[in-house]
Amino acid sequence: MTEGTEGHPADAGVVAGAAPSADLVADLEHELRETRQASIAALLTGTALIRVAAAGATVAVQFYLADLAHGHPHGTTIGLVGTAQAISEMVFAPFLARFADRLGRKMFVVGGPVVGALGLLLVAVSLHSQQIFAARILEGVAAAAFVPTALGAIAAATSLSVRSRARASGAFEAATMAGYAGGFVLGPFAYHYLGRGAFVVLAAVYLLAGIICLRFVAHVPPLPITRLSTLLRDVSGPGPIRSFLPAWVGTFALLGAYGSNLASLLHRSPVRGQRLVHHFDTRLVSLVLVSAIAVLVIGIVLWTPWINRLGPARQMRRAVPGAWLFSAALLAANSLPHVALYLLLPVAGLGILWLAGFGPAAVAYLANSSETHTADRSALMSIYTVTLAAGGAIGAALGGVAVSLASFDGLVVFGLLLSVCTFLLLGPVLRWERRGAVPLPAS
Repeated sequence: MTEGTEGHPADAGVVAGAAPSADLVADLEHELRETRQASIAALLTGTALIRVAAAGATVAVQFYLADLAHGHPHGTTIGLVGTAQAISEMVFAPFLARFADRLGRKMFVVGGPVVGALGLLLVAVSLHSQQIFAARILEGVAAAAFVPTALGAIAAATSLSVRSRARASGAFEAATMAGYAGGFVLGPFAYHYLGRGAFVVLAAVYLLAGIICLRFVAHVPPLPITRLSTLLRDVSGPGPIRSFLPAWVGTFALLGAYGSNLASLLHRSPVRGQRLVHHFDTRLVSLVLVSAIAVLVIGIVLWTPWINRLGPARQMRRAVPGAWLFSAALLAANSLPHVALYLLLPVAGLGILWLAGFGPAAVAYLANSSETHTADRSALMSIYTVTLAAGGAIGAALGGVAVSLASFDGLVVFGLLLSVCTFLLLGPVLRWERRGAVPLPAS
Protein backbone atom coordinates (compact mmCIF):
# COMPACT_ATOMS: atom_id res chain seq x y z
CA MET A 1 0.00 0.00 0.00
CA THR A 2 1.36 3.39 -0.92
CA GLU A 3 1.32 6.56 1.07
CA GLY A 4 -1.09 8.27 -1.28
CA THR A 5 -3.75 5.55 -1.56
CA GLU A 6 -5.49 3.03 0.65
CA GLY A 7 -5.18 -0.72 0.20
CA HIS A 8 -6.34 -2.12 -3.12
CA PRO A 9 -4.84 -4.57 -5.63
CA ALA A 10 -4.56 -1.77 -8.18
CA ASP A 11 -2.54 0.43 -5.85
CA ALA A 12 0.74 -0.80 -7.26
CA GLY A 13 2.41 1.83 -9.39
CA VAL A 14 0.63 4.75 -7.77
CA VAL A 15 3.09 7.48 -6.85
CA ALA A 16 3.51 7.86 -3.13
CA GLY A 17 1.64 10.80 -1.71
CA ALA A 18 -0.33 11.37 -4.93
CA ALA A 19 -3.85 10.61 -6.08
CA PRO A 20 -4.24 7.53 -8.32
CA SER A 21 -3.60 8.21 -12.00
CA ALA A 22 -6.60 9.07 -14.14
CA ASP A 23 -5.56 6.40 -16.67
CA LEU A 24 -5.59 3.66 -14.03
CA VAL A 25 -9.04 4.70 -12.81
CA ALA A 26 -10.35 5.02 -16.37
CA ASP A 27 -9.26 1.45 -17.08
CA LEU A 28 -11.14 0.16 -14.03
CA GLU A 29 -14.26 2.09 -15.02
CA HIS A 30 -14.26 1.05 -18.68
CA GLU A 31 -17.29 -1.26 -18.31
CA LEU A 32 -19.34 1.61 -16.94
CA ARG A 33 -18.50 3.83 -19.91
CA GLU A 34 -19.12 1.00 -22.39
CA THR A 35 -22.63 0.52 -20.97
CA ARG A 36 -23.12 4.24 -20.33
CA GLN A 37 -26.63 4.55 -21.69
CA ALA A 38 -28.07 1.54 -19.86
CA SER A 39 -26.24 2.29 -16.60
CA ILE A 40 -27.18 5.97 -16.55
CA ALA A 41 -30.79 5.15 -17.43
CA ALA A 42 -30.96 2.66 -14.54
CA LEU A 43 -29.37 5.12 -12.12
CA LEU A 44 -31.75 7.88 -13.16
CA THR A 45 -34.72 5.53 -12.82
CA GLY A 46 -33.50 4.42 -9.41
CA THR A 47 -33.03 8.06 -8.41
CA ALA A 48 -36.58 8.89 -9.45
CA LEU A 49 -38.01 5.91 -7.57
CA ILE A 50 -36.20 6.57 -4.30
CA ARG A 51 -37.36 10.20 -4.49
CA VAL A 52 -40.92 8.97 -5.08
CA ALA A 53 -40.66 6.90 -1.92
CA ALA A 54 -38.88 9.55 0.15
CA ALA A 55 -41.08 12.47 -0.94
CA GLY A 56 -44.24 10.42 -0.61
CA ALA A 57 -43.22 9.42 2.89
CA THR A 58 -42.35 13.01 3.81
CA VAL A 59 -45.83 14.22 2.87
CA ALA A 60 -47.66 11.19 4.28
CA VAL A 61 -45.77 11.54 7.57
CA GLN A 62 -46.92 15.15 7.81
CA PHE A 63 -50.53 14.07 7.35
CA TYR A 64 -50.04 11.23 9.84
CA LEU A 65 -48.59 13.59 12.44
CA ALA A 66 -51.46 16.04 11.85
CA ASP A 67 -53.96 13.23 12.44
CA LEU A 68 -52.14 12.05 15.56
CA ALA A 69 -52.41 15.63 16.88
CA HIS A 70 -56.13 15.82 15.92
CA GLY A 71 -55.56 18.47 13.26
CA HIS A 72 -53.37 20.76 15.34
CA PRO A 73 -49.75 19.59 15.04
CA HIS A 74 -47.02 21.79 16.42
CA GLY A 75 -44.84 23.29 13.70
CA THR A 76 -41.69 22.41 15.60
CA THR A 77 -42.69 18.73 15.77
CA ILE A 78 -43.29 18.64 12.01
CA GLY A 79 -39.95 20.32 11.41
CA LEU A 80 -37.97 18.06 13.73
CA VAL A 81 -39.42 14.88 12.25
CA GLY A 82 -38.55 16.29 8.86
CA THR A 83 -34.92 16.65 9.96
CA ALA A 84 -34.55 12.98 10.96
CA GLN A 85 -33.90 11.73 7.46
CA ALA A 86 -31.81 14.75 6.55
CA ILE A 87 -29.53 14.50 9.59
CA SER A 88 -28.74 10.81 9.13
CA GLU A 89 -28.19 11.36 5.40
CA MET A 90 -25.76 14.17 6.15
CA VAL A 91 -23.82 12.17 8.74
CA PHE A 92 -23.52 8.90 6.84
CA ALA A 93 -23.11 10.09 3.23
CA PRO A 94 -19.35 10.84 3.28
CA PHE A 95 -18.52 7.53 4.95
CA LEU A 96 -20.77 5.36 2.80
CA ALA A 97 -19.70 7.11 -0.40
CA ARG A 98 -16.04 6.55 0.44
CA PHE A 99 -16.74 2.85 1.08
CA ALA A 100 -18.60 2.73 -2.25
CA ASP A 101 -15.45 3.86 -4.08
CA ARG A 102 -13.31 1.50 -2.03
CA LEU A 103 -15.51 -1.63 -2.08
CA GLY A 104 -17.52 -1.27 -5.28
CA ARG A 105 -20.38 1.07 -6.08
CA LYS A 106 -23.02 -1.41 -7.16
CA MET A 107 -23.67 -2.91 -3.74
CA PHE A 108 -24.49 0.57 -2.43
CA VAL A 109 -26.96 1.54 -5.17
CA VAL A 110 -28.69 -1.81 -4.54
CA GLY A 111 -28.41 -1.97 -0.75
CA GLY A 112 -29.47 1.65 -0.12
CA PRO A 113 -33.04 1.16 -1.35
CA VAL A 114 -33.39 -2.01 0.74
CA VAL A 115 -32.53 -0.05 3.88
CA GLY A 116 -35.03 2.65 2.86
CA ALA A 117 -37.79 0.05 2.54
CA LEU A 118 -37.03 -1.19 6.04
CA GLY A 119 -37.28 2.35 7.40
CA LEU A 120 -40.74 2.88 5.93
CA LEU A 121 -42.00 -0.44 7.26
CA LEU A 122 -40.98 0.78 10.70
CA VAL A 123 -42.87 4.06 10.12
CA ALA A 124 -45.96 2.02 9.28
CA VAL A 125 -45.97 0.44 12.75
CA SER A 126 -45.09 3.66 14.63
CA LEU A 127 -47.68 5.30 16.86
CA HIS A 128 -45.74 8.27 18.28
CA SER A 129 -43.74 11.08 16.74
CA GLN A 130 -40.58 9.89 18.51
CA GLN A 131 -40.90 6.47 16.86
CA ILE A 132 -41.44 8.05 13.45
CA PHE A 133 -38.35 10.21 13.98
CA ALA A 134 -36.25 7.13 14.73
CA ALA A 135 -37.64 5.13 11.80
CA ARG A 136 -36.95 7.89 9.29
CA ILE A 137 -33.29 7.90 10.29
CA LEU A 138 -32.98 4.65 8.32
CA GLU A 139 -34.33 6.43 5.25
CA GLY A 140 -31.51 8.92 5.59
CA VAL A 141 -29.00 6.06 5.62
CA ALA A 142 -30.59 4.74 2.41
CA ALA A 143 -30.19 8.07 0.64
CA ALA A 144 -26.65 8.41 1.97
CA ALA A 145 -25.73 5.08 0.36
CA PHE A 146 -27.49 5.61 -2.96
CA VAL A 147 -27.36 9.25 -4.05
CA PRO A 148 -23.63 10.10 -3.93
CA THR A 149 -22.76 6.68 -5.36
CA ALA A 150 -25.17 7.17 -8.26
CA LEU A 151 -23.80 10.66 -8.88
CA GLY A 152 -20.25 9.35 -8.80
CA ALA A 153 -21.11 6.68 -11.34
CA ILE A 154 -22.84 9.20 -13.61
CA ALA A 155 -19.84 11.57 -13.40
CA ALA A 156 -17.52 8.69 -14.32
CA ALA A 157 -19.70 7.57 -17.22
CA THR A 158 -19.68 11.10 -18.70
CA SER A 159 -16.00 11.84 -18.08
CA LEU A 160 -15.20 11.99 -21.81
CA SER A 161 -17.84 14.50 -22.92
CA VAL A 162 -18.79 17.90 -21.54
CA ARG A 163 -22.07 17.78 -23.48
CA SER A 164 -23.00 14.37 -22.10
CA ARG A 165 -22.24 15.62 -18.60
CA ALA A 166 -24.48 18.65 -19.00
CA ARG A 167 -27.31 16.46 -20.29
CA ALA A 168 -26.80 13.90 -17.52
CA SER A 169 -26.73 16.63 -14.87
CA GLY A 170 -30.01 18.02 -16.16
CA ALA A 171 -31.47 14.53 -16.40
CA PHE A 172 -30.45 13.76 -12.82
CA GLU A 173 -32.18 16.87 -11.52
CA ALA A 174 -35.21 16.18 -13.71
CA ALA A 175 -35.37 12.59 -12.42
CA THR A 176 -35.10 13.88 -8.87
CA MET A 177 -37.89 16.40 -9.40
CA ALA A 178 -40.03 13.85 -11.25
CA GLY A 179 -39.55 11.55 -8.29
CA TYR A 180 -40.67 14.28 -5.93
CA ALA A 181 -43.73 14.88 -8.12
CA GLY A 182 -44.55 11.18 -8.12
CA GLY A 183 -44.13 11.09 -4.36
CA PHE A 184 -46.38 14.12 -3.91
CA VAL A 185 -49.05 12.22 -5.84
CA LEU A 186 -48.55 8.74 -4.43
CA GLY A 187 -47.98 9.74 -0.81
CA PRO A 188 -51.14 11.82 -0.23
CA PHE A 189 -53.42 9.57 -2.28
CA ALA A 190 -52.06 6.39 -0.71
CA TYR A 191 -52.46 7.89 2.76
CA HIS A 192 -55.97 9.13 1.95
CA TYR A 193 -57.12 5.65 0.97
CA LEU A 194 -54.83 3.32 2.95
CA GLY A 195 -53.78 5.27 6.02
CA ARG A 196 -50.59 3.77 7.45
CA GLY A 197 -50.70 1.18 4.67
CA ALA A 198 -49.33 3.95 2.44
CA PHE A 199 -45.90 3.42 3.98
CA VAL A 200 -45.93 -0.24 2.88
CA VAL A 201 -46.66 0.84 -0.70
CA LEU A 202 -43.80 3.34 -0.59
CA ALA A 203 -41.47 0.67 0.80
CA ALA A 204 -42.21 -1.42 -2.30
CA VAL A 205 -41.13 1.54 -4.46
CA TYR A 206 -37.77 1.55 -2.69
CA LEU A 207 -37.33 -2.15 -3.43
CA LEU A 208 -38.14 -1.64 -7.11
CA ALA A 209 -35.29 0.92 -7.34
CA GLY A 210 -32.86 -1.61 -5.92
CA ILE A 211 -33.97 -4.33 -8.33
CA ILE A 212 -33.50 -2.08 -11.38
CA CYS A 213 -29.98 -1.08 -10.30
CA LEU A 214 -29.09 -4.71 -9.58
CA ARG A 215 -30.10 -5.70 -13.10
CA PHE A 216 -28.82 -2.85 -15.25
CA VAL A 217 -26.00 -0.88 -13.55
CA ALA A 218 -22.54 -1.97 -14.70
CA HIS A 219 -20.10 -3.37 -12.18
CA VAL A 220 -17.17 -1.16 -11.24
CA PRO A 221 -14.41 -2.89 -9.24
CA PRO A 222 -13.00 -1.35 -6.06
CA LEU A 223 -10.91 1.73 -6.85
CA PRO A 224 -7.54 2.83 -5.41
CA ILE A 225 -8.94 5.71 -3.40
CA THR A 226 -6.87 8.70 -2.31
CA ARG A 227 -5.58 8.95 1.24
CA LEU A 228 -8.29 10.59 3.35
CA SER A 229 -6.06 13.38 4.67
CA THR A 230 -5.13 14.36 1.10
CA LEU A 231 -8.74 14.33 -0.06
CA LEU A 232 -9.93 16.40 2.90
CA ARG A 233 -7.15 18.93 2.38
CA ASP A 234 -8.04 19.37 -1.27
CA VAL A 235 -11.77 19.72 -0.58
CA SER A 236 -11.63 21.90 2.54
CA GLY A 237 -8.80 24.15 1.40
CA PRO A 238 -9.34 27.40 -0.49
CA GLY A 239 -10.80 26.59 -3.87
CA PRO A 240 -13.93 26.16 -5.98
CA ILE A 241 -15.49 23.40 -3.86
CA ARG A 242 -15.26 25.08 -0.48
CA SER A 243 -16.51 28.39 -1.85
CA PHE A 244 -19.54 26.63 -3.33
CA LEU A 245 -20.76 24.82 -0.21
CA PRO A 246 -22.50 27.72 1.64
CA ALA A 247 -24.54 28.70 -1.41
CA TRP A 248 -25.67 25.14 -2.03
CA VAL A 249 -26.63 24.67 1.63
CA GLY A 250 -28.72 27.85 1.37
CA THR A 251 -30.57 26.57 -1.69
CA PHE A 252 -31.30 23.20 -0.14
CA ALA A 253 -32.45 24.93 3.04
CA LEU A 254 -35.01 26.77 0.93
CA LEU A 255 -36.25 23.49 -0.54
CA GLY A 256 -36.21 21.80 2.87
CA ALA A 257 -38.25 24.57 4.47
CA TYR A 258 -41.04 24.21 1.92
CA GLY A 259 -40.78 20.45 1.54
CA SER A 260 -41.08 19.75 5.26
CA ASN A 261 -43.70 22.36 6.15
CA LEU A 262 -45.85 23.36 3.17
CA ALA A 263 -48.11 20.29 3.00
CA SER A 264 -48.90 20.47 6.70
CA LEU A 265 -49.63 24.21 6.46
CA LEU A 266 -52.08 23.78 3.60
CA HIS A 267 -53.80 20.87 5.36
CA ARG A 268 -54.04 22.29 8.86
CA SER A 269 -57.01 24.11 10.37
CA PRO A 270 -57.56 27.71 9.14
CA VAL A 271 -55.54 30.53 10.71
CA ARG A 272 -56.96 34.04 10.82
CA GLY A 273 -55.30 36.39 8.36
CA GLN A 274 -53.55 33.54 6.49
CA ARG A 275 -55.71 32.80 3.46
CA LEU A 276 -53.57 29.90 2.20
CA VAL A 277 -53.89 28.03 5.51
CA HIS A 278 -57.35 26.63 4.88
CA HIS A 279 -57.50 22.90 5.77
CA PHE A 280 -57.31 21.91 2.12
CA ASP A 281 -58.05 18.31 1.20
CA THR A 282 -54.95 16.11 0.97
CA ARG A 283 -55.65 15.44 -2.71
CA LEU A 284 -55.73 19.18 -3.48
CA VAL A 285 -52.47 19.61 -1.58
CA SER A 286 -51.03 16.85 -3.72
CA LEU A 287 -52.15 18.63 -6.90
CA VAL A 288 -50.52 21.89 -5.79
CA LEU A 289 -47.22 20.18 -5.01
CA VAL A 290 -47.18 18.17 -8.23
CA SER A 291 -47.96 21.26 -10.31
CA ALA A 292 -45.03 23.09 -8.74
CA ILE A 293 -42.70 20.18 -9.43
CA ALA A 294 -43.94 19.87 -13.02
CA VAL A 295 -43.08 23.52 -13.62
CA LEU A 296 -39.67 22.93 -12.05
CA VAL A 297 -38.98 19.97 -14.38
CA ILE A 298 -39.97 22.06 -17.40
CA GLY A 299 -37.58 24.74 -16.19
CA ILE A 300 -34.76 22.22 -15.83
CA VAL A 301 -35.29 21.04 -19.41
CA LEU A 302 -35.22 24.63 -20.67
CA TRP A 303 -32.14 25.62 -18.66
CA THR A 304 -29.96 22.52 -19.29
CA PRO A 305 -28.73 23.52 -22.80
CA TRP A 306 -27.42 26.78 -21.34
CA ILE A 307 -25.06 25.17 -18.81
CA ASN A 308 -22.11 24.99 -21.21
CA ARG A 309 -22.88 28.38 -22.75
CA LEU A 310 -23.10 30.36 -19.53
CA GLY A 311 -20.96 28.20 -17.27
CA PRO A 312 -22.43 26.44 -14.21
CA ALA A 313 -21.64 29.22 -11.69
CA ARG A 314 -23.08 32.02 -13.81
CA GLN A 315 -26.24 30.03 -14.50
CA MET A 316 -26.74 29.34 -10.79
CA ARG A 317 -26.55 33.02 -9.92
CA ARG A 318 -28.90 34.03 -12.72
CA ALA A 319 -31.46 31.49 -11.50
CA VAL A 320 -31.68 32.57 -7.84
CA PRO A 321 -33.83 35.73 -8.36
CA GLY A 322 -36.65 33.40 -9.37
CA ALA A 323 -37.06 32.67 -5.66
CA TRP A 324 -37.67 36.37 -5.01
CA LEU A 325 -40.50 36.48 -7.53
CA PHE A 326 -41.97 33.26 -6.11
CA SER A 327 -41.87 34.61 -2.54
CA ALA A 328 -43.45 37.94 -3.46
CA ALA A 329 -46.33 36.17 -5.23
CA LEU A 330 -47.02 33.89 -2.26
CA LEU A 331 -46.93 36.74 0.27
CA ALA A 332 -49.48 38.64 -1.79
CA ALA A 333 -51.67 35.56 -2.31
CA ASN A 334 -51.71 34.83 1.42
CA SER A 335 -53.14 38.27 2.27
CA LEU A 336 -55.53 38.90 -0.62
CA PRO A 337 -58.92 37.32 -1.39
CA HIS A 338 -58.80 33.88 -2.99
CA VAL A 339 -59.80 35.33 -6.38
CA ALA A 340 -56.30 36.87 -6.55
CA LEU A 341 -54.86 33.37 -6.80
CA TYR A 342 -55.81 33.26 -10.48
CA LEU A 343 -53.29 36.04 -11.10
CA LEU A 344 -50.67 35.32 -8.47
CA LEU A 345 -50.23 31.56 -8.91
CA PRO A 346 -48.99 31.95 -12.50
CA VAL A 347 -46.53 34.56 -11.21
CA ALA A 348 -45.33 32.10 -8.59
CA GLY A 349 -45.01 29.47 -11.33
CA LEU A 350 -42.84 31.84 -13.36
CA GLY A 351 -40.60 32.23 -10.31
CA ILE A 352 -40.23 28.44 -10.06
CA LEU A 353 -39.44 28.23 -13.79
CA TRP A 354 -36.75 30.87 -13.32
CA LEU A 355 -35.26 29.20 -10.24
CA ALA A 356 -35.11 25.79 -11.97
CA GLY A 357 -31.80 26.59 -13.64
CA PHE A 358 -29.91 26.30 -10.36
CA GLY A 359 -30.08 22.54 -9.84
CA PRO A 360 -28.61 21.12 -13.05
CA ALA A 361 -25.89 23.78 -13.09
CA ALA A 362 -24.92 22.88 -9.51
CA VAL A 363 -24.68 19.16 -10.30
CA ALA A 364 -22.54 19.91 -13.38
CA TYR A 365 -20.28 22.18 -11.31
CA LEU A 366 -19.66 19.47 -8.72
CA ALA A 367 -19.19 16.76 -11.36
CA ASN A 368 -16.57 18.93 -13.06
CA SER A 369 -14.83 19.42 -9.72
CA SER A 370 -14.62 15.62 -9.30
CA GLU A 371 -12.19 15.45 -12.24
CA THR A 372 -9.37 16.28 -9.79
CA HIS A 373 -9.95 12.96 -7.93
CA THR A 374 -11.42 10.44 -10.36
CA ALA A 375 -11.09 7.48 -7.98
CA ASP A 376 -13.01 9.37 -5.31
CA ARG A 377 -15.97 10.56 -7.34
CA SER A 378 -18.60 9.10 -5.01
CA ALA A 379 -16.87 10.65 -2.00
CA LEU A 380 -16.72 14.04 -3.70
CA MET A 381 -20.29 13.77 -4.97
CA SER A 382 -21.35 13.06 -1.39
CA ILE A 383 -21.00 16.81 -1.03
CA TYR A 384 -24.32 16.95 -2.91
CA THR A 385 -25.92 14.69 -0.33
CA VAL A 386 -24.30 16.42 2.64
CA THR A 387 -25.40 19.87 1.50
CA LEU A 388 -28.86 18.54 0.59
CA ALA A 389 -29.20 16.98 4.02
CA ALA A 390 -27.63 19.86 5.94
CA GLY A 391 -29.69 22.41 4.05
CA GLY A 392 -32.79 20.27 4.36
CA ALA A 393 -32.31 19.91 8.11
CA ILE A 394 -31.71 23.62 8.56
CA GLY A 395 -34.66 24.50 6.37
CA ALA A 396 -37.01 21.99 8.00
CA ALA A 397 -36.12 23.00 11.55
CA LEU A 398 -35.92 26.77 11.11
CA GLY A 399 -38.83 26.68 8.70
CA GLY A 400 -40.84 24.97 11.43
CA VAL A 401 -39.87 27.73 13.85
CA ALA A 402 -40.86 30.37 11.29
CA VAL A 403 -44.23 28.64 10.85
CA SER A 404 -44.73 28.63 14.63
CA LEU A 405 -44.02 32.36 14.74
CA ALA A 406 -45.98 33.59 11.72
CA SER A 407 -47.64 30.61 10.01
CA PHE A 408 -47.51 30.75 6.18
CA ASP A 409 -46.07 34.26 6.07
CA GLY A 410 -43.24 33.15 8.33
CA LEU A 411 -42.30 30.31 5.97
CA VAL A 412 -42.27 32.60 2.92
CA VAL A 413 -40.20 35.33 4.56
CA PHE A 414 -37.71 32.74 5.78
CA GLY A 415 -37.37 31.37 2.24
CA LEU A 416 -36.90 34.87 0.83
CA LEU A 417 -34.07 35.60 3.26
CA LEU A 418 -32.37 32.31 2.34
CA SER A 419 -32.49 33.13 -1.38
CA VAL A 420 -30.94 36.56 -0.84
CA CYS A 421 -28.09 35.00 1.15
CA THR A 422 -27.56 32.37 -1.57
CA PHE A 423 -27.28 35.03 -4.27
CA LEU A 424 -24.58 36.85 -2.33
CA LEU A 425 -22.68 33.65 -1.52
CA LEU A 426 -22.43 32.74 -5.22
CA GLY A 427 -20.13 35.70 -5.85
CA PRO A 428 -16.91 33.87 -4.85
CA VAL A 429 -18.02 30.78 -6.81
CA LEU A 430 -18.34 32.82 -9.98
CA ARG A 431 -14.86 34.29 -9.46
CA TRP A 432 -13.30 30.82 -9.17
CA GLU A 433 -15.01 29.70 -12.37
CA ARG A 434 -13.78 32.78 -14.24
CA ARG A 435 -10.21 31.95 -13.19
CA GLY A 436 -10.53 28.52 -14.83
CA ALA A 437 -10.09 26.73 -11.50
CA VAL A 438 -12.94 24.25 -12.17
CA PRO A 439 -11.73 21.41 -14.47
CA LEU A 440 -13.82 20.16 -17.39
CA PRO A 441 -14.18 16.72 -19.03
CA ALA A 442 -12.94 16.27 -22.56
CA SER A 443 -15.09 17.94 -25.22
